[in-house]
Amino acid sequence: MDYTNQNILFISSWYPSRILPTDGNFNEKFAEASALFNNVSAIHVIGDSGITAPYEIDQFIKANVKTQIWYFRKKTGSSVYSKIINGYRYLKYYFKAFKRHKKISGKPDIIHLNVLFPAGLIVLLLKLFYNVKYVISEHWTGYLPSNEIKRSALVKWASKRIAKNASTIMPVTENLKEAMLCKGLKNKYIVVPNVVDIKYFFPIENRKKSEKKVILHVSSLKDDHKNVSGILRVINELKKIRNDFELKIVGDGDLEPHIKYAEKLSLDSETVKFYGTMTTQEIAEVMQLSDIFLLFSNYENLPCVIIEAFAAGIPVISTDVGGIREHLTIDKGILIEPKDEKTLIESLNKTLDNLDYYNKQELHRYAANNFSYEKIGKSFTEIYSSVIKNQRIV
Repeated sequence: MDYTNQNILFISSWYPSRILPTDGNFNEKFAEASALFNNVSAIHVIGDSGITAPYEIDQFIKANVKTQIWYFRKKTGSSVYSKIINGYRYLKYYFKAFKRHKKISGKPDIIHLNVLFPAGLIVLLLKLFYNVKYVISEHWTGYLPSNEIKRSALVKWASKRIAKNASTIMPVTENLKEAMLCKGLKNKYIVVPNVVDIKYFFPIENRKKSEKKVILHVSSLKDDHKNVSGILRVINELKKIRNDFELKIVGDGDLEPHIKYAEKLSLDSETVKFYGTMTTQEIAEVMQLSDIFLLFSNYENLPCVIIEAFAAGIPVISTDVGGIREHLTIDKGILIEPKDEKTLIESLNKTLDNLDYYNKQELHRYAANNFSYEKIGKSFTEIYSSVIKNQRIV
């Protein structure tokens, strides 16, 4: 029996909205990949302290994903009362959104939950009241020993119930799978990595060489996570050795502290260039004109920017954290230890001198074979089909 064109509903703890435009954009990409083979909808509920009406709905179709973003009037303040009110509204409007979706599109065959908590509470209740099975994709770094985030006993208990009642859990790396199992989140696991849109990310052969080789960093710019200050210190040392390069920093976070730190290090605008938030297409264009992608994070799972760099045909220098080593092998770049600035200087110096060692088309081919929308969309579809088949047999 053919299980394509299944009705899939995405519900995500993080998802792009007017409040947080880039939050969980990898979950949106998962929905778009799934929509290549399925009838996909997405609903997301988020508080907005700027509205006066009880709620507002933003509806649109993007890349064949029928999307509803519900904004409820968020009560400001950090009191227990405010948290209870906002929690109630979060629950209330998710149920209103689901009922509306069910009336328009029918009951979904599967709910695809992205990031287990807190949206998993909604999905668990929907399974209880509407008998809809669900699968989970997980990206959260808080399970990792390198970024372990303590949660209350109640949240841990709820997380275990959400995990146990899922039909399948799909972390983006083997490393994350092991970390989740160590937290007692038991279930069947199938690793499904992040996705890259290869119609935007591809190498430009014989591109015009710029005067300087370009080192590119793209991130949220959170220094305790991405260690941008460490990158700037390394660049400051590297410029004492050579001056045939420039660093481009792109981010959707706060640029100002990093600009000030670069000025403190006397890094001029010819050496370091800062850019704000870019669209996926704009990031692809910048990558195509870059020579090295650099990530110096203290912790990660499998950042989309690394597989986007592969797809764009540029080598990657990254810290050996999370599941990055599962894909970043010697033919694709260099792995170094977190905070090791001395080795980073050596690695950048070596790579700048040996860019021809890396085969752009091989890098792109690896990304296409492992992370393309078609590849990930098919993986999801096979998992959905298996779950639905079992559900229908019962």
